[in-house]
Amino acid sequence: MIKHKLKDIINFLTGIMVITLVLIVSYMLYQKVDLTEDNRFTLSKQTVQLAENLEDVVEFKIYITGEHLPTDIARVKNATKEILEELAEISDENIEFEFVDLFETIEKKDDLHKELLRLQKRGLTIMPIPFTNIKGEQEVMNIPMGAEVYYDGRVIPMPIIKKEKGGKAKTYEKAIEAMEYEVSNAIRRLLNKNLKKVAILQGHKELGRYDLQDLSISLMEYYQVGPIYLKDKNNTVQLNALDGIDVLIIAKPKYRFSQKEQYVLDQFVMNGGKTLWMLDGSDGAELDSMQKNGLIYATPVQTLTEPLLYKYGVKINTDIVEDIQCSKIPMQATANGNGGDFELRSWIYSPVLTTKSRHIITNNLDPIKLEFASTLDSVPADGVSHTVLYQTSGKNRYKKTPSTI
Repeated sequence: MIKHKLKDIINFLTGIMVITLVLIVSYMLYQKVDLTEDNRFTLSKQTVQLAENLEDVVEFKIYITGEHLPTDIARVKNATKEILEELAEISDENIEFEFVDLFETIEKKDDLHKELLRLQKRGLTIMPIPFTNIKGEQEVMNIPMGAEVYYDGRVIPMPIIKKEKGGKAKTYEKAIEAMEYEVSNAIRRLLNKNLKKVAILQGHKELGRYDLQDLSISLMEYYQVGPIYLKDKNNTVQLNALDGIDVLIIAKPKYRFSQKEQYVLDQFVMNGGKTLWMLDGSDGAELDSMQKNGLIYATPVQTLTEPLLYKYGVKINTDIVEDIQCSKIPMQATANGNGGDFELRSWIYSPVLTTKSRHIITNNLDPIKLEFASTLDSVPADGVSHTVLYQTSGKNRYKKTPSTI
């Protein structure tokens, strides 16, 4: 009898020791397991490296908190906490965070109103959340849907919940999916002291400042942005025109590039410069012209940069995509054309592109609509690899130019 009891005690103690050992090892080797098919909750290598290389403390003050949070918003709060806890561990505690309940910490209503107004001006959405107090009365708690991030004497806002198409469920789900991007983006902005230079090429009837205003404003958060010309006032090509430029944007040129200009562009790329080519294979295809005249005549575009692009592994085709997966445009429903009701009709010349790969550039981004887009082919080239970010549906065809639409 004594032997049986002793054996039971030993087995019990052994089990306790095994469980304790497993818990200790699990704690020391903690790693979050992501069971989603596309690994959407696994931190990217870039984010991990960003956290590992921090030399000083980055502090997050998150305002999404409070005892009356709805379930969906509480999920976003928990997701924020989880990713910051993981990054704090990776960064060797160089990432700190706290949840600030303004409703509790600021007693005076006037002071609370001023603080909410300040955060709203900084770009954070203020969401009214109704609740019932202990007296049974209805009250409203206004909560900023974001955070502020501090580093080296600087502070920037970090929106977390932003209204999305598709209702509240889509909004909160998108906020959780985009959490890594928002956090890493805020850290990068604070670490970015020496702004790189992004130049928008002009002189070949490219898109100008008003066409690219939204793009320029977005880029100015991270870079120095401005126009640049390859020729001087005497119309002479300057071989050093792109010196000091990190990225060159070439947006929809229509005039031809001379041999000397192509040489300048090629030398820029060969010396490590980055280029973003935004090109059309056709000219004349514009909705504005069609609305006035009822038809348009599209012609091929040739800027003489075709051999240069071919060398980089790309061929722009002089065609226009027609795709069943497309957006809609308003069209007049009456037959006589003298006004009346308009209906939204599918417009095959506005293809909606989607992504099939999980890439840091396209992750959590919506489909993209184009207008009168041309196709491009990848061409084998030494030292060049191709990554498809967005593509058509596959249920499409191509209209060769010149052609009437």
